[in-house]
Amino acid sequence: MARKLTKKHMQDIADRLGAGESLTRICAEDGMPSYRSVTRAVLQDDELYEIYRKGRLLQAEYYSDHINDLARQPLPETVDPKVLNAEVQRRRLEVDTLKFTMGKLQPWGLRDKKEDAPASSSITLTWLNGEVTTEG
Repeated sequence: MARKLTKKHMQDIADRLGAGESLTRICAEDGMPSYRSVTRAVLQDDELYEIYRKGRLLQAEYYSDHINDLARQPLPETVDPKVLNAEVQRRRLEVDTLKFTMGKLQPWGLRDKKEDAPASSSITLTWLNGEVTTEG
């Protein structure tokens, strides 16, 4: 049975998001507000939105660590090349999915401030009469 969303619920949800859990799984549990209740509350209440947003930012940090752990994890001890290939492909899919999600959750980094985002920069190389000059 779904319950009304409180600030305490939102803090619990944010903590669990920050530990890598998905909102759909959290909301599916008994005693938790429905997914729809959470998303509506986040749209309507600035205080609940801030708690939720911080949980999502920390979730992206968790995903970053998880990607590194996944990449460093040894492959299964088997000589079957099909099993090894399947595991590599599964990990690649998981990493790609998490990287995409991280980009959505943290477009401007952990503090979520546009001014903190790394500035894109470019360098122009020009060759003229065998000499190289740079701009940028």
